[in-house]
Amino acid sequence: MSWRGSGQSGFRPRSSSRSSGNGGSSFSGGSAGGPPLSVMIGLAFGVGLVALFIVIAYNANQGGFVAAGPRPTATPRPTATPRPTQAPAATQPTRAPATQATNAPGGTNVVNETPAQTIQIQADPNALAFAQTSLTAPANTVVKLDFVNQNNLGVQHNWVLVNGGDDVAAAVNNAAQANADALFVPPPDTPNALAWTAMLNAGQTGSVTFRTPSPGTYLYICTFPGHYLAGMKGTLTVTP
Repeated sequence: MSWRGSGQSGFRPRSSSRSSGNGGSSFSGGSAGGPPLSVMIGLAFGVGLVALFIVIAYNANQGGFVAAGPRPTATPRPTATPRPTQAPAATQPTRAPATQATNAPGGTNVVNETPAQTIQIQADPNALAFAQTSLTAPANTVVKLDFVNQNNLGVQHNWVLVNGGDDVAAAVNNAAQANADALFVPPPDTPNALAWTAMLNAGQTGSVTFRTPSPGTYLYICTFPGHYLAGMKGTLTVTP
């Protein structure tokens, strides 16, 4: 004899799941028709990542909002060129002292003998001129001449005795102008240049020992450029 339930084909266990009308599983969305939860999590992650980039770019610009990327390099400001200091113009052109071999006493009448007489002459302190414009010495006498370049102009001078007047003096002066390497003293072979001192700076003294020529009148000049033409000359009278 068998047992059968009335009106039923057999025992069926009760289902633990809800009906499909309740919205499905927890990853399928919270309500009917809404986006899935995984999509919402992805969107929230993307928004957070963009916000992080914005904060980093803002801090890199020290508070200013700029797009991410390298900051432009600031162009350095040009430095002003200092103006050159203008040196005061010299009253007269000067040159560096020449060597002793070239800027030295000389002349056709120069001797290495004991002088019988000493003559002193000075430059005018405030003009291109000699303080003494006339000198006297006996003929055929060994004379030592001391020339003092005591002037307030800061220029160079020398003393040159020529064998003649202005025409001869002009030729000797021209020869000295061409002798720039020897600081404008006459070259050793200059005709009619009887005696000369070295070219002297202001405050210096130079000497030359020479034998006086025959009786007559002779010019002495300064051969620094422009000085003879400016009137720097005098007369040596040689007496019998």
